[in-house]
Amino acid sequence: MDKVVEISALTKAYTSGHEQILVLEGLDFHINKGEFVSIVGPSGSGKSTFLNIVGLLDDVYSGEVRLFGRKLEDLDEAQKAVLRLRNIGFVFQFDSLLPEFTVLENIEMPARVLGEDGPGKGLELLARFGLEEIAHKFPMEISGGEKQRSAMLRALRNGPALLIADEPTGNLDRHNSGVILDDLRRAAGLGSAVLMVTHNEEAARRADRVLHMQGGKLNAV
Repeated sequence: MDKVVEISALTKAYTSGHEQILVLEGLDFHINKGEFVSIVGPSGSGKSTFLNIVGLLDDVYSGEVRLFGRKLEDLDEAQKAVLRLRNIGFVFQFDSLLPEFTVLENIEMPARVLGEDGPGKGLELLARFGLEEIAHKFPMEISGGEKQRSAMLRALRNGPALLIADEPTGNLDRHNSGVILDDLRRAAGLGSAVLMVTHNEEAARRADRVLHMQGGKLNAV
């Protein structure tokens, strides 16, 4: 399988006063196309820092990070911005849908940023995930679970090679959490590499591979 992310010897530290705080230490990681990987760990273990680096939101670290076969250290900020827009989708704990736009219009936002208007792909995604009935509703008219599912379709709109999910079930009940996890697996089936971080070990076990982050290191569970 093609490697979407390859990381070797990743180290990240912060300086606080005269003290250096090590957040990630010599971390190695990879994820393949179509693979669903979850990372579990307590607060402060480095999960969010790790996602920020993989998601091109933090470029201060040592080690080597390759996304889609490209070494990040060789890219300038403009190249990283394009790479992030075209190849990475983000799903967070809160949906952040824009209330003045319909579900379909929200899903189409990433395409509009790239100047690729046209609702065809958004409608196709809604149909594929069984959400056609809410396409023209506004966020205030749908349930919390439907909002989160819509946010995930927004993340999938540009056909990202990598889907990053940061606590995607953290604001949902058990039933809707299960639906979102099914959707994430479906996204992997469509070809995206799905990387999820969560505190929920039950949710984490739905992935193909589960890793535990502790003390800035990743270990197989």
